[in-house]
Amino acid sequence: MSARLLPLAVFLELLALAGQWPWLSWLSAAALSGYFLLNFRRLLIYPRILGLVTLGMLVLLAVLSDSDPGIWGRLASSAAYYAAFLGALGLMQLLAQHLPHLREMHKALLAGPALWLYPRYVLTSGSIGSILNFGMMALLCGTLNQHLQQYNLDDGRRRAGMRAVMVTTLRGFALVPLIAPTSVTIAMITREMPELSWAGMLPYGLAASVLLLLVGWHRENRSLVALRDDIADSTPASGMGQLLIGSLLGLTAIGMLAWLTVLTPSQAAMLLIPLGIVSYLLWRERSPRSALNQVTENLVSMHNEMFIFACAAILGGTLGALVPMEQLAHWLAQEPKYNVLLAVASLFGIILLALIGIAPIVSLALLVGLLAQLAQLGVPIMTPALGLMCGFSIAMIFSPFGPSTLILSRFSGVKPREVVFGWNGRYVASVLPLLLLLLLATHWLHL
Repeated sequence: MSARLLPLAVFLELLALAGQWPWLSWLSAAALSGYFLLNFRRLLIYPRILGLVTLGMLVLLAVLSDSDPGIWGRLASSAAYYAAFLGALGLMQLLAQHLPHLREMHKALLAGPALWLYPRYVLTSGSIGSILNFGMMALLCGTLNQHLQQYNLDDGRRRAGMRAVMVTTLRGFALVPLIAPTSVTIAMITREMPELSWAGMLPYGLAASVLLLLVGWHRENRSLVALRDDIADSTPASGMGQLLIGSLLGLTAIGMLAWLTVLTPSQAAMLLIPLGIVSYLLWRERSPRSALNQVTENLVSMHNEMFIFACAAILGGTLGALVPMEQLAHWLAQEPKYNVLLAVASLFGIILLALIGIAPIVSLALLVGLLAQLAQLGVPIMTPALGLMCGFSIAMIFSPFGPSTLILSRFSGVKPREVVFGWNGRYVASVLPLLLLLLLATHWLHL
């Protein structure tokens, strides 16, 4: 019965967002707390450790800090918001389970001119990942194995083909933090720094995405061509037109709601995606109980990720209250050169911390708090914000502890470190100097 607390928490936070009622966020945080207290032992080891660290930081805040008592309400609201953000967007996995046309995507993506195989896969996985989140990785990697079983491939060619498609899918997913209005990076940055908008950050995110795309295109396209030639299947895929139309209608609705209301595109997606999914389930199942059960099961399957996001929001706010962020911001605001140094530190800091097991969302939450202080002092923060976005993007493919890496490891049968260093090591080494040049160019533009 405790499982019902998760959909209740998400519903309350979405209602708070729609009506701009902060007190509902506190009720949402209470429902989340109740669920995770009752189900703490069911979490994986990393979320449990993170939860204990978060609890310790809250105790330190209560004992050592004389900050505004209102911080507790802000921490509760942040935890509820980011947990609901992931839970709401993750409901798209339910739609994927009911649409058989999605299994035909690999056939469609491996068709057409050989030159465009890599960018087609990257842009498709990035587009779907902006809505499905980590569900996209499970969807494309899971259906890939089913797709390849239809063909007479030996083990070597099958493994090479799976590696080519999986690594391309992963790199497409890594574009989401740079350009998608539904990404957690853009959601956090725009929430804490309203002066930065998704539209304003989009040109710089697109520039970074083009750099990542070009490097991967040079390295991986030949492997995808080899897989297509090994398969030699020229039959057309079915249902792609309907899938495209449905996706465009959904994105248009998100854009219209964001344009007509005070909501950001991320928040509009948080509201419309669950509304659409639940409406579809009610129409399909003709049973509110069945729809609720499916939503609950889906949210419970993501409870580790939701817990990590909630803890990261609390850690970011707690560290911001304990660490003298205001003094640090004043020091950084003294010299323009510190601004670009902070951008470079943000880029490499998130990546290096992810390599040792610290979730990028935790690093992101802390650094966003620092940037918010700088913004209040009138410091241009586009460059360090871009550094955060690029660092989060690379950390998604370069952390042996990340959810996307673990999904690829599970489906491919190779160790996570092989996915990180063997599949992506040279790629990351190639793109980092280009991203540094982009940060320098962005800093120069905002002097």
